[in-house]
Amino acid sequence: MQKLEKSDVEIVVVDKNDYHTFQPLLYQVATGLLEQPAVGHPLRDLIHKQENTRFHQDRVTSIDLGAREVQFAELEPLAYDYLVLGLGAEVNFFGVEGAAEHAFPLYTLVDAVRLKDHVLEKWEAADRHPELIEDGALNVVVVGGGPTGIETAGALAELYHGVFSKDYPDIAKEKARIRLVEAGPELFPMFKPDIREYTEKALAKRDVEVMTGEIVEQIEPTRVTLKSGTVLPAHTLVWGAGLQGNELVRSLGLELEKGNRIAVDDELRIPAHPEVYVVGDIAAITDQKTSQVLPQLGSVALQSGEHAGETIAHLVAGKKTKPFKYRDKGTMATIGRGSAVVQMLGGRTMKGKAASMAWGTVHLALLPTNEDRAKAVVDWAGAGFTHQRAGRITVKT
Repeated sequence: MQKLEKSDVEIVVVDKNDYHTFQPLLYQVATGLLEQPAVGHPLRDLIHKQENTRFHQDRVTSIDLGAREVQFAELEPLAYDYLVLGLGAEVNFFGVEGAAEHAFPLYTLVDAVRLKDHVLEKWEAADRHPELIEDGALNVVVVGGGPTGIETAGALAELYHGVFSKDYPDIAKEKARIRLVEAGPELFPMFKPDIREYTEKALAKRDVEVMTGEIVEQIEPTRVTLKSGTVLPAHTLVWGAGLQGNELVRSLGLELEKGNRIAVDDELRIPAHPEVYVVGDIAAITDQKTSQVLPQLGSVALQSGEHAGETIAHLVAGKKTKPFKYRDKGTMATIGRGSAVVQMLGGRTMKGKAASMAWGTVHLALLPTNEDRAKAVVDWAGAGFTHQRAGRITVKT
């Protein structure tokens, strides 16, 4: 969008929400470290200075690629010369029984607030009725040994042992158990062995129990059953195990790739419809250097969105376009206060406080505005000095 600010085009942005979500920090909203405005920024505010852009809040109901028209729940249909699809994905529960009804995904701001409120409700209920603790009311199972699962497990552990132990002095912290369940043989399979070893130790230090080689078979409101037959008493299950293309993507009549993602050419276009660009989590983008499909990361979404805007700007101006080249700046994750991991291009790794500083610097830079950066810095600094979390309140409407 911003790459087209000076182009002779009319831009229409439509989203079902009226805010932009910075997804990498959703787990911090869910654990009270950040408040909602730090990761959700009004979309209208982002286009105030862009005179060729209009925003409408509505839900896309269908897209007719042949007719070049988009249908909406309430807006009149809109025709387009160029279409950029950044629809985002949705959670993939892989057919696990009870997951859709009882699991807590962490992909949207609504998900984060819902999880935060649920966790607070469980602790308040246990404070009123201590007998619930033995039934697993305070126990959490986190599914997925990738960045989302590990970051969430670490943040929950620090919330439980660093904050709730003071908020609820009559509840013994060892009564609340956090388990991280991963189907594969190890955590962080995309990282080098030294990072995986450090991560396991960092989680163990925070009393997170890691269960690898275990697959969730069934989820009930108070129990999680694994395929091995093990039954875990837990009233909360956080799902960080996978994404897939949403229902709208599946209705386009295209042959989809793994995870219901749309295959694109080297300029991020649908080959049969070169006027349509696909970016972010729903795009199956093949890295020219590795010939592998790029992962569903924020850095891929950001760079692909910028490329689509630049390409359309060049086309409108009659300039030559270039293929998309992903700039891998490394992969990183945080496990808790002063504990993070970074694997940079070329294989060099960082761990601990230095990695934590690098993680914070990068994520601040990725936030859309200085206002959002200031909010994050204030919340992080406050938590760092006081070990408190201002966002741990429940507001019912």
